[in-house]
Amino acid sequence: MSPSASPSADRPAAPPAGAPAVAVVGAGWSGLAAAVALAEAGLRVTLFESAPQAGGRARTTELATPFGRIALDNGQHLIVGAYRRTLALVERLGAAPRLHRHPMHLASSSGLSLRAARLPAPLHLGWGLLRARGLAWRERAALLRLMGGLRGAGWTTLEAETVEAMLARYRQPARLVERLWAPLCLGALNTLPTHACARTFAAVLRDTLGAEADACDFIAPDAPLGTLVPEPALDRLSRLGAAIRLRTTVRELRASPSGWRVGGDDEAHGALLLALPPWSAARLLAPLGLDVAPLRAFEPEPIATAWALWPAGGAPRLPRWLMLDEEPARRHFGQWSFDRGVIGAARVAGVVVSAANRIADEAPEAVAEGIADQLQRAFGGPRAAAVRVVTERRATFRCTPARPRLTCDHYAGRAPDLWLAGDWLWPDYPATLEAAVRSGEQAACAIVASLGRRDGARPAIGPRAQGQAASSA
Repeated sequence: MSPSASPSADRPAAPPAGAPAVAVVGAGWSGLAAAVALAEAGLRVTLFESAPQAGGRARTTELATPFGRIALDNGQHLIVGAYRRTLALVERLGAAPRLHRHPMHLASSSGLSLRAARLPAPLHLGWGLLRARGLAWRERAALLRLMGGLRGAGWTTLEAETVEAMLARYRQPARLVERLWAPLCLGALNTLPTHACARTFAAVLRDTLGAEADACDFIAPDAPLGTLVPEPALDRLSRLGAAIRLRTTVRELRASPSGWRVGGDDEAHGALLLALPPWSAARLLAPLGLDVAPLRAFEPEPIATAWALWPAGGAPRLPRWLMLDEEPARRHFGQWSFDRGVIGAARVAGVVVSAANRIADEAPEAVAEGIADQLQRAFGGPRAAAVRVVTERRATFRCTPARPRLTCDHYAGRAPDLWLAGDWLWPDYPATLEAAVRSGEQAACAIVASLGRRDGARPAIGPRAQGQAASSA
C-alpha cells in the first residue's frame, strides 16, 4: 500500500485461509505500526494490550480540572517534519487532516528568536542565523562551527562522548548552551547534557537543523494523539480481521514446536513480537532462560507535564511553543510550553519538564505553583486558574552513551521467531514516536520475510536500509 492510499481502499476483510499467525504484545505506537503492517501483509494478527486503550506512552487520557474533565495526552509529544515514517503512517490511517505544519521557529522567553528559511540546506540555517534575534555574533559563529563540524565529521562524535563534552569540544559559549543547546538536548533526549549521548544528539541535529528546511517543521495535531494512530490503527486492524485484546495482561510466554503461546491463549503463533519497553520485555523473557541483562541495562527516565488552564476567554497571549527559562531555585522547572488551544471551557497550555527525576522530591502542588509563576513571568496577563501535573514515570529510557544498541532480532539465535520492537531499538534515535514507528515497521518486514510471505502483499515499508535513508532525507 502506498503511503497516500486511502484507508477505505479495498482490502480483504480477513486474512486468507492458512495465513501464518503472529502475536503482537503491546499496543503502543511501535506495536500498532507493526500490527498494521503485518495485517496489511495478509497475516493473522492478535494484538495483546494490558491497558484499556492503545497508545502506550503516547496515549489520550482524561484529566479532572475545575473546568470539567478534559481529554488530553498523557504528555506533550512533539512531531517534526523529520518524522517521515510517523507522518506516512498517520496518512495511511487517514488522520493526516488533523496535523498542521508550522515552519521552525525556535523562540525563548529570554528573547531568542531563530527561524529557518525556506532554502536548501545548509543555507536555510545560515540565513536564519543572519536574521536571528537574541544571539550575539560570536554565538551565531559558534552555532555554525558546531553544525559545520558535525556535518564534516559525517554527523559522528567521539566514542562515549556526552553532549556536554561535545559542546565543549566545539567551543560553544555558556549562554548559547543554556539558552539553546540544553533545552534542545532535554527536549529531544530527555537526558541532561552532562549524561546525554552526543552521538544520538548529533543524529537528531542531522535530521532536523542539518536537513532540509521542512524537516525542522513543528507539526501540531488539533486533537489528542489517540486520534492520530491508536484509534484509527485499531479500526484498521479490526477491518482486516485482526484479534484485538485490550485489558489483557500477558504474564507468561511458552515456546513449543508448533509455535508461541501467549498467556492463557492456546493458539500457536508462528511469530511473536514483543513491542514493549525493555524492562517489561525483560520480565517476560527471563523465565525462558534468555539473557535479559542488555534489556535491564536501560534506565527509565520520567517526564512531567504541567497542564495550565485558564478560562477560555481569559488567557494571556500564548505562542504556539516557547522555550522557557529554567530557574530551579524558584521552582521554574519547565523547559517548553505548547499552546493546545481551547478545549471545552478552558484554554490549555502544556509545559514539559524533562529529566523529571530532578523534581521527584518536590510536592506536586509546589511544582504546579512554580510552573504557574513561570508562565506568568513568560507571558504576563492573568495567572493560570489551575495547573495539573502529570508524570509519566517511565516515559523514556535515559539516553546515555553506555546504553545497549540492540536490534529487533536480538534473540533470533536462541529463540527463533521471537522479535522485539520499541523506541529503544532504533540505535540512531532517542525515545521518540519516530523511533517507535520505524522499529515496529522494521520488525514487521523481518517477520514477513521470515515467514516466507514474499509472494504476497507486503507492508508499505522497506528494509532497514530504507529507514536509514529516510532518516537523512
